[in-house]
Amino acid sequence: MIKSRRAGFLPTNTEPRKLLSLRCVLVSFISLTLLPLTLAAHHSRSEFAEEISEVTGELLKVYWRNPHAGLDVRITNEDGSKEVWRIETYGSPNLFSRMGVKREHFIVGEQIRVAGNVSTRRPHHLLGRNVLFESGMEAVLNASIEPRWSQEHVGGSDQSDVDLSKVVDAASENLKIFRVWSIAGRAVGVRRHFPYTDSARAAMAVWDPVNSPVAQCQEPGMPVPMYQPLSFVFTDNGDTINLQTEYFGTVRTIDMDDTTDPESQPASHLGYSVGHWEGNSLVVETSRINYPYFNSAGAPMSEDVKVTERFRLSEDQTQLAYHLTVVDPLTFTEPATSERLYVALGAPFLVLDCTVF
Repeated sequence: MIKSRRAGFLPTNTEPRKLLSLRCVLVSFISLTLLPLTLAAHHSRSEFAEEISEVTGELLKVYWRNPHAGLDVRITNEDGSKEVWRIETYGSPNLFSRMGVKREHFIVGEQIRVAGNVSTRRPHHLLGRNVLFESGMEAVLNASIEPRWSQEHVGGSDQSDVDLSKVVDAASENLKIFRVWSIAGRAVGVRRHFPYTDSARAAMAVWDPVNSPVAQCQEPGMPVPMYQPLSFVFTDNGDTINLQTEYFGTVRTIDMDDTTDPESQPASHLGYSVGHWEGNSLVVETSRINYPYFNSAGAPMSEDVKVTERFRLSEDQTQLAYHLTVVDPLTFTEPATSERLYVALGAPFLVLDCTVF
């Protein structure tokens, strides 16, 4: 592990500040298949190799936007030729800010060192995990991993979860669910059970993540926006409730008038949602969904899919427990479920500005 130092930010056993060509590092790798599906907030990670590789070069541009931040880095090869590498990251600016990773850490013109997974489909494309700056500070761009080089760092597994003591005085504000809700952390309150059918697994195995609709910045349908690690906000309109997600800025309308027959409504990517209150819980039933995929990894979904959501508000109004159930025999052998905890942080709402990486 490299200790933090301002002079010579590369290890002493390398050539300081020399721009290095891409090289594979002999380290234990983490299989991408073991990473939670929440990491695929933009598109599937299946295109990236398992081995960890590094590039070092000049930071040319920073893309600080949802659903993923990104970097352009120019490296110089041993023969003197130059290449520009696109660095895609695991997370959004929203998630990074909660881990202490800030836009001002990335200074255009500086030499940076990046470790990550090389794309097997696109040249000069890397899924970035760790960035080392000239100051010796390291940014860990994944909430489930640790620093790679430096003892001085921001981000990573030890900084990924929200300090729940920092929530707003929600009881005094008394907004109930009608506020911005932020995730409590990558792992806090998160549970997943997606029992895919053999046919769904086969479809995902041959899926092209580069040319998928989500990777091309086409807004997905339900229930994709609802199990992403991003914020959402409720707005009360009386007979209806709007639910907007940071993911693609998707706006859903929940009909609170139970006299409407869902079968009389036209099918759409977001379907038709009907809600009702059970104490402090908003229960939403969604049908009439004609979006063909359950996820951004190509799992097929039929128009017979039924989605049930429960948003349970805590007594002090600081926490919102979310539970999703999806029933579709084409996709799952039994009902699929997903859970996540949201908190009232008073954090800003940052709608997606999608970039085709």
